[in-house]
Amino acid sequence: MNKLLVLICSGALLSACAGTNIVSLESSVKQLKDLRDHDRDGVIEAREKCDNTVLGASIDNYGCGTRKTLIEPLKVDVKFAHNSYEIPSSAYSQIQRLADFLNKNAELQVLIEGHTSKVGSVELNQRLSKNRAKAVENVLVENFNIATERVSSVGYGFERLADPADTEVAHSTNRRIMAELSHTVSVDDMIWTIYTVDQTQ
Repeated sequence: MNKLLVLICSGALLSACAGTNIVSLESSVKQLKDLRDHDRDGVIEAREKCDNTVLGASIDNYGCGTRKTLIEPLKVDVKFAHNSYEIPSSAYSQIQRLADFLNKNAELQVLIEGHTSKVGSVELNQRLSKNRAKAVENVLVENFNIATERVSSVGYGFERLADPADTEVAHSTNRRIMAELSHTVSVDDMIWTIYTVDQTQ
C-alpha cells in the first residue's frame, strides 16, 4: 500500500525538524464496487440482481420486484326476446369483450350456457336454450375468429332459473345466455404512496 510520509514540525520556518512526529497518510482508496443506482429502485448496482424493475414496485434487498396474484373475471349475460334465439344488436359489445378476453388468454376455453323462462313445454325450452347458446357460439367463431375447439355450448331449458317467480320481469331475466371466465395473472406489487388513490381514479 502506498503511503505518504508527512513531517510535522513545531515552530515557524525551520529548515530541519528534529524529534518530530511522523504521520503516515494512506493514499486514496480505489472504489471497487459500483454504488450507483441505475434503475432508481433504491438498490445499488453492486447488489442489484434484477435490472429494470418497474418504477414504484415493491422490491426485495436485491432489487427484484415482488409480485402478487390477481384473478381477472369476465361475465357475459345476454338477454333474448320471448321465444327467440336472435341475438339482440345491443349484445354484440358483450360478445366482443368475450372474444377479446379469449384472444388475450389463448389457453382458455369457454362454455356458453343457454337458458329460458318457464313458459311453454320442456321440449320447446330445451331446444330454444340450446339454439340461444349455439347462436352466440357461432358469432364467436364466425364473426370474431375464435377457434371452434375453444368454444362449446349447452342448453339448460328452464332447469336453472335466475328468478323463480312467475312474473314477466322474472321471465325476461331468465331468457338469457351466460358465460363466465376467470384468468389468474401475476402482476407487480406496487408500493402504496399518498398518491396511489389519485392514480387509480
